[in-house]
Amino acid sequence: MTDEKLRDEIAWMKQLAEEGRNAPILGSAIGVWWGAISFIMMLVHWGALTERLPISIADIGLWWMSYAIVGSIGTALLVRKMQGKSGANSLGSRVSGAVWMLAGVGIFTFVIGCVVAAFAYGAPYWMFNVILPVAFICYGIAFGVIGLLVRNLASGITAAVSFVLALLMFPFLLGSTIYLITAFAILLVTVLPLVLQGKVKG
Repeated sequence: MTDEKLRDEIAWMKQLAEEGRNAPILGSAIGVWWGAISFIMMLVHWGALTERLPISIADIGLWWMSYAIVGSIGTALLVRKMQGKSGANSLGSRVSGAVWMLAGVGIFTFVIGCVVAAFAYGAPYWMFNVILPVAFICYGIAFGVIGLLVRNLASGITAAVSFVLALLMFPFLLGSTIYLITAFAILLVTVLPLVLQGKVKG
């Protein structure tokens, strides 16, 4: 291979790498989807606890299972829709997908631990409330990793907001208000990246 061809190959590889780094991060639709149904589910849980809705708190587990099923079906449909789109295999999209999958596994692991502790070992039911700030800590980690690895400022700012929101939830662990706070906090961290993405360049 001549020096000229070698330089052309290197220039081509640099161009591909730069395009991959600057490609848009797909998956915002999935975030909005989960944000919307989580907002509704938090209001349902709060309404059941405060008796503002005709839902027995004893049946709230069935509501949460339905939430998980509906959310998973919606995610599968959105992922299928995104396949083949520009940026689907970019570095940012792959990092985002992996990080959010692991964050979800972390939250689910904590949920299972709370279920076992409460129903098998008699731990107090308010322990389930701890899931909410823990989830926001996981959100902060996920947004932060994405922000650092793909230099996305909007994700970095949302990470900081997620950690602050998690701290604000802890004083409300023993009451029903935490579900109302979490409902609007979810809307904030779902919409905030989309708003910031239009105002800042990562």
